Formats: sequence, C-alpha cells, structure tokens
Amino acid sequence: MLSHPQNGIFGMRNSGFSLIELLVALAIFAIISAIALPLYTAYTDRTYRSQAQSDLLNCAQALERFASNNFTYVGAADSDADGVPDAEDGPIATQICDPRSDDPASDRYTFALDAEPNTFVITATPQNAMAGDGILQYTNAGVRGWDRNGNDAIEADEQTWDE
Repeated sequence: MLSHPQNGIFGMRNSGFSLIELLVALAIFAIISAIALPLYTAYTDRTYRSQAQSDLLNCAQALERFASNNFTYVGAADSDADGVPDAEDGPIATQICDPRSDDPASDRYTFALDAEPNTFVITATPQNAMAGDGILQYTNAGVRGWDRNGNDAIEADEQTWDE
C-alpha cells in the first residue's frame, strides 16, 4: 500500500506554517516592536515639546501686545479661572493667550506667568504623559530654558531649547 505522508484528506497536499516558522515570525515581530516603540515614544515627546515651545512664543507675543496697551505685564495672569486677566502671577488669562498644549483633552502642559511691571517669565510645566520631561521657560528678554535634568531649575547650560 502506498502512503503519502504529505497528502491530507482527499489527496490534497497539506500546506501552512509549521510551529517553528510561526515562532520565528513572532520573535522577529517582538524584536522590531521592542526597537520601534521607544523610538516612536521619543518622537511623540519631541512633537509635544515643540508644540509647547510654540505656545510659549505665541503667548510671549500676546504679552507684548498686552504690555503695549497697558504699559506693564502685570495683570496678564488669571487668578480666578474666568479667562480675564486680573493678576500678576498664575495661569495666563485665556483672553490674552490660549495655549494649544494646555488643552484639557491633551493635558500635557500647564502654563503659568510670573509678571513684573517690566519683565515676565512664562513657564510650561509638563504633566501626565509628559511628566519628567523638564519645565520649559521663556522670558521677555527672549531667553529660552529647558530643564533637561529635571531638577526644577534652569541652569546656565540649559538656557536653550536645543536637544
């Protein structure tokens, strides 16, 4: 009697993947995923940081317009969350500047203003998914700061947004 071990029911040839082939494919997929996921996460973090930097510049322009009309930066913050400028320190009033990366849906940065009559510092503090990325700052003199080491202070070598 002739026997054909490769033939299945009705004389059709068995085809498909062996267990070893599937395990090799799974291992390759796992290795690629282990490499790609951290790269993707770093890419998205840079994107969110760039958006916050853009928001800082837009808010600085808005503060300059505010100071042109009021001859001071004081009063551009919002102390009672109604969007109206009424304080010198605190969140930036939404009537002056409404940062996109401060959106409650994304909730990645909070923006705060520390204003004096002739100077200001805007700070973007990372939170939730961006926590640990280091605060970003921009001053009226155009000084940019990024606390890369996460010690909550902008040191001399951190007065840039460059990576």
